[in-house]
Amino acid sequence: MFRHWMRHMAYAPKGLLRYLVLEKLSEKPMSGSEIMDRIEEESHGAWRPSPGSIYPLLTWLHEKGFIKALPRDETGVKRYELTDKGRKLLEEKGKIRERLVERMVSFPLLLPPPPFVGRFPEDRLGGLHDPIKRLFAAFREFMILSRGRATEEDLAEVGRVLEEAAGKIEELNKRIRG
Repeated sequence: MFRHWMRHMAYAPKGLLRYLVLEKLSEKPMSGSEIMDRIEEESHGAWRPSPGSIYPLLTWLHEKGFIKALPRDETGVKRYELTDKGRKLLEEKGKIRERLVERMVSFPLLLPPPPFVGRFPEDRLGGLHDPIKRLFAAFREFMILSRGRATEEDLAEVGRVLEEAAGKIEELNKRIRG
């Protein structure tokens, strides 16, 4: 249910898809569907850009000279690769992205209350807002800081903490169910 909901939200910041397409094509030549597959895979199924987003963007990037179409292979698949102009744009966007990421770390995360908070009789779950906000803020900061810096041990430790928290909440759910 959550993944279905997330797939139908327009939550990608403007320019993100352009950057991701350039980044994917810097790895190797790809078709539009291969790019969509990679983005979906890297977001763990949370986001798959639509063909209506990818193909017009590929056309625009091609017309502007940032990518070029390769001759179709024996299966008829049309793949694209970056041009030198595209590599330069990706490098510039990467520098801007890194500066933004560094700035984001220094600002507190301002989350609206989760949709379920305050919708129960007597606002019984309202006390969960701050801990949920802290958890999301801590995890968001970890994701930003860990990019290229976290060790395998750091990642494993965060995984253990999240597994432990999920396990405890699941145990409480069992107890409440009776």
